[in-house]
Amino acid sequence: MLFAALWVSRGQAQEAPIVEEIEVRGARADHRPQLRARVDLDVGTPVDEAAIERARLDLLGSGLVRTAEARLERGSRRGRVRVVFEVEERTTFGLDALYLGSARPTRLWGGAEVSDLDPFGFGFGLSAGVVSSGAQTGARLGVAVPRAPLPGAHLRFGALFVDGEEPFVGPAGQRLGGRPVDDLRVPYRRAGGDVGLTFDLDGVSRADFRLRVEGIHADLPRRATQIEADGTPRPFDFRLDDGGSLLIELAGGLTFDRRDDPVRPTRGLRAELLGRTGGGDYAYFGLQGGVQQHFRPWLRHSLRLDALAGVVVGDAPFFERFFVGDLHPYIPSRVLGVNFARRRGPHLLPGQGLDRQRYEALAGRLGVEYAVPLGPPDDPYPVDLFVGGALLALGSPGDPPDFGERPLPFDAALDAGLRIQTEIGVFGLSVGTLLLVVGP
Repeated sequence: MLFAALWVSRGQAQEAPIVEEIEVRGARADHRPQLRARVDLDVGTPVDEAAIERARLDLLGSGLVRTAEARLERGSRRGRVRVVFEVEERTTFGLDALYLGSARPTRLWGGAEVSDLDPFGFGFGLSAGVVSSGAQTGARLGVAVPRAPLPGAHLRFGALFVDGEEPFVGPAGQRLGGRPVDDLRVPYRRAGGDVGLTFDLDGVSRADFRLRVEGIHADLPRRATQIEADGTPRPFDFRLDDGGSLLIELAGGLTFDRRDDPVRPTRGLRAELLGRTGGGDYAYFGLQGGVQQHFRPWLRHSLRLDALAGVVVGDAPFFERFFVGDLHPYIPSRVLGVNFARRRGPHLLPGQGLDRQRYEALAGRLGVEYAVPLGPPDDPYPVDLFVGGALLALGSPGDPPDFGERPLPFDAALDAGLRIQTEIGVFGLSVGTLLLVVGP
């Protein structure tokens, strides 16, 4: 045991010594108070090896340090010890995401998300992001408070603004004023904020709760229709109220994470379950669950199996439904709430109907990925070569099948490329990302 030597005297077990002092060494003097605040230990309590290990993992999980080691030192008198955490700081600034794509009808679009875990040395984290194509813009700002007034809780605030022009492409047969069109454009704006709480239940589990309020304004096209498979026209369902509307959403989730590394895992299980319910002018309920299992089949190689399933029931706005780009690597996903492409889904399995899906109520994914490290074992910035594939399903029950389309359309996807870890973030280059830039 790590601290057994201090608990045994002349071969006889003694009572656990009392914590006299807690120190964080190896960090800048102005950062030590913030790091100490993340150590959930109290002076005057008996030494608890499990609690010290959890505190060490909390320091690593904060993202403020690259390494953290714990040890005990003798105190001022017998039965008293000093708990010392020796750390190596890392850059608190991170480039969380870099966006660049080219797709009809917006052509070129780009942006970035950045964050700093402690920009001013007060223990508050900041994050910001912006993306734009000129015609559409999305922006987000967030503030994280590591230690909330409630014990074991982390508090965060966020704000979102979207000035969008959604290109609804849907199934074939769209009409505007009786004329066939390739897509139906819907100018809309979203502005709102959210507040969230995260509770650390133990060393591997957490619970998240969030309340979000948004004001929405949309200008829906007049005389927009959809021709059904039997030739009958019906009003096009944009899944958004015309004019002004209000969205209130309450969400809660559970996460279980036993992976050996949150950034580059090679072993362990991660599972999550998220539920959300909408109010205001939109009444709906959504449930989504996912699981990832990581293996190390050979040397430093890693194998990942993953599964995801979700359902949305009720009058959810289109941006609260499952989007094909969020599942498929060849289609641009939504970025900060904005969709930039009207590209339909590909069809590696022809005739299965996923190429006609956009915003749907049911989603599923089964995936696999194999990764091989290209550098030495002690490389601080490793590079991995990966190859993967997935089966995807997306649909809305109750919608009439479109010209023989299956009730739940599905398709397959393949991807391969490089994943590069740097001081400020993890970046990837793959077949999917290339298609986002040069694709139609």
